[in-house]
Amino acid sequence: MAKKDKTTSDVDAEIAAIGAVHSALKGLDEKAQARVLSYVSGILNVFVEAATGSSDTDRAQDFQPPPARTAEPSAIETTSSDAEGINSVALRLIKRSGIEPRDLHGIFSLGIDEIDLVAPKIPGASKRERFHNVLLLKGIASYLGTGAAKVTYEQLKEASLHYDAFDATNAAAHLKAFSSDFTGSKTTGYTLSPRGLTQGIAIVKRMIDNQKD
Repeated sequence: MAKKDKTTSDVDAEIAAIGAVHSALKGLDEKAQARVLSYVSGILNVFVEAATGSSDTDRAQDFQPPPARTAEPSAIETTSSDAEGINSVALRLIKRSGIEPRDLHGIFSLGIDEIDLVAPKIPGASKRERFHNVLLLKGIASYLGTGAAKVTYEQLKEASLHYDAFDATNAAAHLKAFSSDFTGSKTTGYTLSPRGLTQGIAIVKRMIDNQKD
């Protein structure tokens, strides 16, 4: 029997899980993060891409996880040229959100080393609204390229100036109003929260629909 497409609630639950895992791991160093991910994947008997940062010997000294399942060649997800450069984690999520990689080309610069926001215009009737959308879309661009929905303040400001979305006087107040959509600060950069990731994907879908009309 063919698998049914995931519903929006399924996708939202997956994004929430990403947020929970991120919150649990962000305080650990890179090697510890890799060991925890390896251990949990073994318990769940699921295949995950290998994490970097620790050797097999290092992990064995701290954990004795059950052996993880090795994916059969047919089970490994392949991508077309339409999805060139998209991180595999992001690719799975956008497909489950009902987005085809080919539809992203008018919004993001796929197929190059660093995926960026290249849409000719950003939705929003005011600078505040466009600033919010730039933050979300820049986070999605980073997510597509690296699997981490993170944008620096400098990147956000540069893109916002380009899209006439930057209000120097009120930028800090605007960011405070959007704080539920990201974690981080001007110094450390902004990483989209599960809520922000969901909203960003919704904006992308709306922009795709507008392109097709």
